[in-house]
Amino acid sequence: MNSNREKNVAEARSTGTTLGPEFHSGQGPWLRAADGTAWFDATSGSGAATLGHQHPAVVAAATAQLGRLVHTGCKLGSDARASLVRRLGELSPYRSPAVLPTVTGAEAVESALKIARAATGHRAVVGFTHGYHGKTTGALGLTWRAEFRQYSALPTDAVVTASLPELRGPQAVCPEDTAAFLSGLEAALDQADRLGGTAAVVLEPVQVTEGVLIVPPALLDEIARAAHARGALLVLDEIYTALGRAGRMFTAELMSETPDLTLVGKTLGNGFPIGAVVGEREVVDALPAGVQTSTFSGSPVSCAAAAAVLETVVAEDLPARARTLGARLADDLARTAKTFPWLSRVRTAGALAAFDCVVDGRPHPGLARAVREAALRGRLLLFGGGPEDATIKIVPPALLTGSDYDALITSLTTAIGEADRDLPATARAAGAEVETVR
Repeated sequence: MNSNREKNVAEARSTGTTLGPEFHSGQGPWLRAADGTAWFDATSGSGAATLGHQHPAVVAAATAQLGRLVHTGCKLGSDARASLVRRLGELSPYRSPAVLPTVTGAEAVESALKIARAATGHRAVVGFTHGYHGKTTGALGLTWRAEFRQYSALPTDAVVTASLPELRGPQAVCPEDTAAFLSGLEAALDQADRLGGTAAVVLEPVQVTEGVLIVPPALLDEIARAAHARGALLVLDEIYTALGRAGRMFTAELMSETPDLTLVGKTLGNGFPIGAVVGEREVVDALPAGVQTSTFSGSPVSCAAAAAVLETVVAEDLPARARTLGARLADDLARTAKTFPWLSRVRTAGALAAFDCVVDGRPHPGLARAVREAALRGRLLLFGGGPEDATIKIVPPALLTGSDYDALITSLTTAIGEADRDLPATARAAGAEVETVR
């Protein structure tokens, strides 16, 4: 074989589509391509760069750690790992916390399922419509979209899906909807109990992937009580929302009940691969030693970066900064919707925002695609989503300067206007609704 023969090499298409050019540097909300053009990243690197790209404190901590110790493996400790575990536990809502480090958010989900089964002695789990928990096999069982599960072998007898109420309007979930939801949840729990008992009820307090669908805290409390009545754990998947992104350090601050396990990631590493399961020690340590290990979990470099993230989150009061950003986005999007009434159902939760494209009372995926394409032409990076693929998500870093915010809202408004030009005048008749969690 001629090792020098030129090959046509490409990345596997299954890893996802490429948005924008190949980037080689970044700072704050900006990414730069090799040609020097600057692009505003309103995806925050899939939600992870909450502090912005190349945050100096995080880069400095990781760089210093690189000079000392890069790797230990999962069964050897490091001072960086111990420091991160201690600080994350101190910030958590638990009295006597234990922290299980993971490499990814999906691995945190897998670990939580193991802990729940060990702690309860039960097998089945309950998830919810529009949930997203990762693409590894166990996590996929709780992920809503069927197309993500097509090529994975899944247990068919251990996962039950309950339906949440409509979460895209500005109004609180009405008592009738709550009663219907709780009835459906009880039926799902009954089914899970027949499948070997309910080990866990797992949900995201804000279903970001499917369009920033906000579960009211009162409903989270109802879910927690229903889970506990069956001897199950409530697992709150805060991989996207915790550590300030959604306006609180943890969603438990808004609840009267405390989730048994909380999953964190994304913001925790601000771009470095790390996640964790946090809970009371007696719950987390129900899982025997050695059952959950991973070669790169608790990586010294990722832990050093994450410790710097936590210090920055506290020093900058990131939850308050995110709430302020979300309120400003809500106001500006509502104002934009007066000009473009198809911009509907505006919703924000801290530094998470979304709206739906609705024409003639129906979701319009083509219009959402037109907004994203226009944004791309203006070098604004946006993700879509939603159950009907008619949602635009705005997920910028939470630490924006005034000029950065102005650049974001100007580019976004321009993209909306460009998409509107091709829309028939008769279709411009929807109306904006605004839902904000502050």
